[in-house]
Order: sequence, then structure tokens, then C-alpha cells
Amino acid sequence: MHNLYANFVKILEICKDFSKDLVNERGNLPRRGVVPRFSDLEVISLSLTAEYMSIDSENLLFDRLKDYYAEMPNLISRRQYNDRRKFTGELCEKIRKRIADKMDGADIQAFC
Repeated sequence: MHNLYANFVKILEICKDFSKDLVNERGNLPRRGVVPRFSDLEVISLSLTAEYMSIDSENLLFDRLKDYYAEMPNLISRRQYNDRRKFTGELCEKIRKRIADKMDGADIQAFC
């Protein structure tokens, strides 16, 4: 599928399923201050979407995102995206691990 936004939405739903106990109801890590409109889970989903679609340049990613500003009105800037990706790195790895464990059937192997 070549539609970046459609892939983003699907990956966001998967991330929500695998991170229920890791983030608050808005999809953010608990922290003080202003609640971001573009959630931490959305940052992670955007990062995973870019990786899935083999977009290895942030410049190219944000160039392609220009077509989807109407669907993503709360999209953050490239600088904010970099900062938030660093902040959510540990959460992203936990979600990846849970997804990989589910795909590998780790829960089935525990009962064998």
C-alpha cells in the first residue's frame, strides 16, 4: 500500500493495542506540562510507518506528509519530531518487542 496516511492509521491502531498499560488515555507518556496534541503514540506510529515504507530520510518523510496535512492537522514540525522520537525511544522499543513476541508466538512457546 502506497498511501502513507492509510498505513499510518493502521500502524497507530496496532500501537494502541500493544501499549494500553504503557501510556495514558491520550496516547502519551505521563509527564508534566502541556499535553501535546500530536501524541507520543502518533510519533511512534509515524516513525514505524516511515520505516515500513522504506522512507529513510526525514526530509523525504516530511515532504510526503505535505499531501496529508488535511488528515493530520496536529502534525508536528520536523524538529519536534526528532525531539519526541528521542523521548519516546524506550516506549517504541517496548512496543516493538511486544509485537515481535506476538508474531513469534512467544506466548504459545511458554506453554510447551
